[in-house]
Amino acid sequence: MASAMKKFVLCLLLLTACGPQTPRSGSESLQITYRAIENGEIWFKNSVIQLRFDSEMYCRVYFVQNKGFLSMNDIPITPSAAVPPDYIEANGKELKDFEVDYHNLGASDLRTPLGAGKELHLTGYAKTEDNVTIEKKLSVEFYQDLPDVAIFSASYRNVEADKRVNISKVVSNFYRLDAARVHSGSARYAFRYFTGQESGQSGDGPQPITSDFSQVFMTRSSGTGSAGQLPFVDFWTQEMGMAVGDLSSCEGMLTLPIGVAPDQRVEISMQSRELVQLGPNEALPVRKSFLMVHSGDYQAAWKRYLETRKALGSRP
Repeated sequence: MASAMKKFVLCLLLLTACGPQTPRSGSESLQITYRAIENGEIWFKNSVIQLRFDSEMYCRVYFVQNKGFLSMNDIPITPSAAVPPDYIEANGKELKDFEVDYHNLGASDLRTPLGAGKELHLTGYAKTEDNVTIEKKLSVEFYQDLPDVAIFSASYRNVEADKRVNISKVVSNFYRLDAARVHSGSARYAFRYFTGQESGQSGDGPQPITSDFSQVFMTRSSGTGSAGQLPFVDFWTQEMGMAVGDLSSCEGMLTLPIGVAPDQRVEISMQSRELVQLGPNEALPVRKSFLMVHSGDYQAAWKRYLETRKALGSRP
């Protein structure tokens, strides 16, 4: 009986250590922490935004508030419907599930034009249907002065010694959004949204998502599209908002498909569809992405995105 009680207490301690935690007061509220369970969850936490990765780099985003934790991104239980934020299409097939190398992960200190912070490093591997191994390196940057922002960087490398692979699509910022997760009884697509304008003006202004909404925006990853769009989109409800954007210096067109899926969730992503052939040990250029959680409408996130682009030198 005593042994069983000890096991029960140990389980409670593990759950407490690895789940979302309310930031402490004072200087510790800016503390950036990293925790990982071998072959299990990987947590990267700042005082306002917290990320939980699983063993295949699927990511749950949490918004920390005084009342607790909110998350509006949905990860389906059905494997065929689940999609990570970053993945590729290799030799004509989507390659999504990169198994994390738990012996090659961790966090390190960093300092950039955005200030001081920490960077999470994840490495994973996946095989194409014709047995080509692809390495994915994912890093996430947190900054003490930007407690509500995460900056993702994803790269892919052909690790084979004598095989080539065709990459026909690179996807970043893929998220399925469910408004009912933050407001019970709400329609799952009940968001308002805003897409970036080159001048910083709102254009037609924020728009509501309807049940049959579907639209594709065209932008340039290191500039603007013909319509003056920057690669940025923000979705919000009364409870929280979530904004994503591209910060890459890579040239080329990006498509931003936004639509309501058959299960009424809203799906967003940013995609590059330029065909690239990777020879042995060759890698794709790193794509860098912006993620922010917030309260209120899009304006704070839009301003923060423009400031971040400018600081990193990726302004048009």
